[in-house]
Amino acid sequence: MGKQSNITNAELKVMKQVWAMGRMVTVPEMVDILNDEGEEWAYQTVATFLKNLEKKGFLSVTKQGKKLCYFPIISQEQYKKNEAEGFLENTFGGSMVNFLTAFRGSNKIGKKEIQELKAWLDEFDN
Repeated sequence: MGKQSNITNAELKVMKQVWAMGRMVTVPEMVDILNDEGEEWAYQTVATFLKNLEKKGFLSVTKQGKKLCYFPIISQEQYKKNEAEGFLENTFGGSMVNFLTAFRGSNKIGKKEIQELKAWLDEFDN
């Protein structure tokens, strides 16, 4: 599978709902789901986002009767992995050490996180 294009925050909101559904979803269903989250989404907006996500390689579409049904062709886990690898490459030259060094002296990483990182790294020694 080719590399997916970046998606916007709004497209990611739609994509997260598709992943949460775990099945094919139609445009009207997605409009209802998104509007239940407390925002006002227009049918045409949602239809456009779904079509864009298909073009970008995140969704596939099939026709059932007169309805278009969209389903994910990339998992949320794969998306996160791709995003993390892209961020690491683009921001830190692909170096995990440079990435972690950026947190030196930061209050974002406490003793608990350091212990978790050590345990995680130890898994690679086995």
